[in-house]
Amino acid sequence: MKKIKVLLGDLRHYTLGVHSNYVPVGIGYIATYLQKVIPSVDFDIKITVNPDEAFDLVDNWKPDVLGLSNYMWNSNLSYRVCEYIKEKNENTLCILGGPEFPTGTGASFLSKIIKDECYDYLKDKDKIDYYCYSDGETSLASVVQEYVNYNFDTLKLRKNNVEIKGTVSLSHDKKKLLVGKPIMRLGLSNKVDGRDCIPSPYLNGLLDNFLDGNFIPSFETARGCPFFCTFCDQGLDMTKIVSFSTKRMTEELDYVCEKVSKLSGTKTIAFHDSNWGMYQKDVALSDHLLKLIDQHDWPSYIKVSTPKNKRQQLLDIDSKLKNRIGMGLAQQSMNQETLKTIKRENLKNDEYIKFVKELVSRGKKVGCELIVPLPNETKQTYFDSTQILLDCGVNIGTYTLMMLQGAELGRAEAINKYKMKSKWRIIPRDFGIYRGKKVFDIERICVATETMPHEDYLACRRFSFLVDFYSYPLFDPIRRLMEGDLKISYFEFVKFIFDKLEENIKNLNPNTFKNYEKIYYEFNLESQAELFESKEHIYNFFSKDENYKKLLKGEFGDNLMRKYAAKALSIRLNDVIDFSIDSLIDLVSEKSLNQIDNKNVINSTRLWLKNLFIFNGIFDWEKEKNNEPIITLDYDIPNWFKNYTESVYKFKKKSIYQMKFNKKNESFINEIKTLYGCDDKVFTIGKTFHELPIALSDFMKSSVKVTSN
Repeated sequence: MKKIKVLLGDLRHYTLGVHSNYVPVGIGYIATYLQKVIPSVDFDIKITVNPDEAFDLVDNWKPDVLGLSNYMWNSNLSYRVCEYIKEKNENTLCILGGPEFPTGTGASFLSKIIKDECYDYLKDKDKIDYYCYSDGETSLASVVQEYVNYNFDTLKLRKNNVEIKGTVSLSHDKKKLLVGKPIMRLGLSNKVDGRDCIPSPYLNGLLDNFLDGNFIPSFETARGCPFFCTFCDQGLDMTKIVSFSTKRMTEELDYVCEKVSKLSGTKTIAFHDSNWGMYQKDVALSDHLLKLIDQHDWPSYIKVSTPKNKRQQLLDIDSKLKNRIGMGLAQQSMNQETLKTIKRENLKNDEYIKFVKELVSRGKKVGCELIVPLPNETKQTYFDSTQILLDCGVNIGTYTLMMLQGAELGRAEAINKYKMKSKWRIIPRDFGIYRGKKVFDIERICVATETMPHEDYLACRRFSFLVDFYSYPLFDPIRRLMEGDLKISYFEFVKFIFDKLEENIKNLNPNTFKNYEKIYYEFNLESQAELFESKEHIYNFFSKDENYKKLLKGEFGDNLMRKYAAKALSIRLNDVIDFSIDSLIDLVSEKSLNQIDNKNVINSTRLWLKNLFIFNGIFDWEKEKNNEPIITLDYDIPNWFKNYTESVYKFKKKSIYQMKFNKKNESFINEIKTLYGCDDKVFTIGKTFHELPIALSDFMKSSVKVTSN
């Protein structure tokens, strides 16, 4: 039996932190299916996510077949491995697959325009032998089968211009595109458990190396999306949803639980379905998850992509699972004209608000994603969207529109129709030097449309930074105080701070800026400096050693929302609290809200907040664990916060508290150290707030009442 060495990779840049900590379950499926459908070959398969390991395997192990994922965040990195392996052995078979390609995900029809774009893509990256546009399991296996048929001779396969099902490739003379027939999705004959035909990479031990507490175990219970959002590459074709059986999924969860639940690392898991919680199979699986939670207190968090409808069902699942699901209710916009244009099927605004209030009544934190600038969105409609959401208790994260190659809004027709203007930027921290060559993974983003000029986009971006930042749970006490006794709109508070900072950066000398003003000013500057006219401009700029060093220092090339919020929290937290509290006092004064003793209430809140959080303990636990200050408050704010349905004015009583670390703090610190390390404060704090479904109680000390003598 012939042995073939196959290297499969879902590569991530590790130069500064890491983009993703997920177990690479997708390439695990590809590996097990390949072994199943070509039993005549003895496959020796290695799986990696680390590029340095991949290059070392190319040098020393010398694989015959290379199969790599191709996402926006690793596209150029994956291609660099293709270049390098072809330098070593031109006969190595190089296969790529993933959504960062003009076909998008799971396509079954390629128009002439898409074919032309595929041709341009492959001509620019001509070391790729075959690109999988159908699902990876079937299309990669079809390529390898032809490789076997041609006696393991890649060069002969290419010279004969062999079209392979589920793939596209260049002709040998590079003058035309070869398109193989599409392959239908596995499991269509029985969509309830049809994907069980793919052997489990967990149950056969293929992914054991990643079950070490450092990676988040990942599962795909179903594949496909019934929606057609134009900003996404998932729903371009009428592909049906196909699933693994509940029995299969429970076996995998049991296996993973046994491996990782007793480890000291992460207790989070993720379901990568497009709409987990929308189907009956998810309800059935939640029953088993509850058993694992009851028996092993695992998992602690469950990350999902929230379904576009049947959200009540997900809420019921979350209640069953003891509030352990990260609940993000993406809306993208609250502007009905925009939603219609982008083919987004949301709840109506009033229905959404009703649903949010139900979540809040159950003690659930509510998060929402918006995107700017979408077609038909204006600066005013974006601000209106944030007002609707903030004032009904929703936490908002805003993303710049990515013009994905495989999405409708990334294609020429839509770009021209909506007069979309684009720029290029480095994907946060996704760069490195590999075998002597600098590699940057980059994204094309929209920075203007016919309804939102570039200056308005920049203003929305600055405002979205504040909206995102003040949606962090550490501001919950201020928010509850305003929405309760002070009767101040939270949107009005954030807009007040925005107007104040805008006026300062417009009229004042930057050298006079205080700490928080300086952070905001620097965010504004870098929001413009991160944008480049083309891919070539990025490569030319950062290929220079002096600019590359700025990437290494984090001066360029980071997620700016994350970076500057993390700077504020990890370096300037007390300044942020003071600026925010002072702004609230100014707003109260401006509105003539002098009821009873507002200033003392607000200043008691200030003192409590400045001693409440554990951020310093993350980076120097041995030093900070004994730093448990005693504070004296005019109002018993900690007790009010536990009972915030009552008026704060009922808690006017001089109270003394010691601020003590607790076991939950230690567990939380251990989780984020495992996932993100503790060498870089800005990176660690930023990833924590942007990646984990954390609660305020995770990072607040216990307020222990001290009895005075």
